[in-house]
Amino acid sequence: MTVTLLNLYNMTASQPWSMFDNDAEDTEDFNPALLSAINKALVEIWCSYPFEFRLRNKIVYTQNFINKYNLPDGAILQKSTTRGDRYAVTIGRKYLELIETPELLDCSVGKPNSFFIKNNSMGFYPLPDDMYSVHISYLTFAVGTDIDDKPIYALREANDRLCVPEKYEQVFLNALIAKSMMYALTSPSDENYAGYALQFDKAYKLLIKMVGGRKKSRKIVF
Repeated sequence: MTVTLLNLYNMTASQPWSMFDNDAEDTEDFNPALLSAINKALVEIWCSYPFEFRLRNKIVYTQNFINKYNLPDGAILQKSTTRGDRYAVTIGRKYLELIETPELLDCSVGKPNSFFIKNNSMGFYPLPDDMYSVHISYLTFAVGTDIDDKPIYALREANDRLCVPEKYEQVFLNALIAKSMMYALTSPSDENYAGYALQFDKAYKLLIKMVGGRKKSRKIVF
């Protein structure tokens, strides 16, 4: 099953104690408050854990004496290796080191052995003297796709689709709908808030268990 925003909206609006109509047929029928609650809940859950379905790979091809490249649209993974935790930025089998103070670098040219982030771009050190293939593994921030299959970072249109594999779909929806209702109710003092909080806690724990437990993973958030 492909979950669209329209499906998700009507399922959420159908929950007990919901104050929203559950017969939306198109984008114009969405209540802004419920739509906002759904997106807040989705982003919170999506970015809370390194779910396998968030994993993406990007290849950057360096150019001679050029040192400004687009960042991936997410958080770079950090993997455990025999030499300790290393960021998943590689040339061949070699992991590149992260440089945290690129402003202190000298002028050196050659095959990169390090990378840095500056002004919302990625650079390499030494300055590339040739074309190298840099492989980056990262966790995407894109939560779905639009009608043209382009990645999106919030669900806005009725046909926007959620990017969750079918095997995790139902339990993910259980957690998402419960969390959305928590945001929709707005106040923890609401008598129905605690019930949804309990539903969310159970569904989220089950989701993490299904994905594989608390795997060791770190990331850089740009």
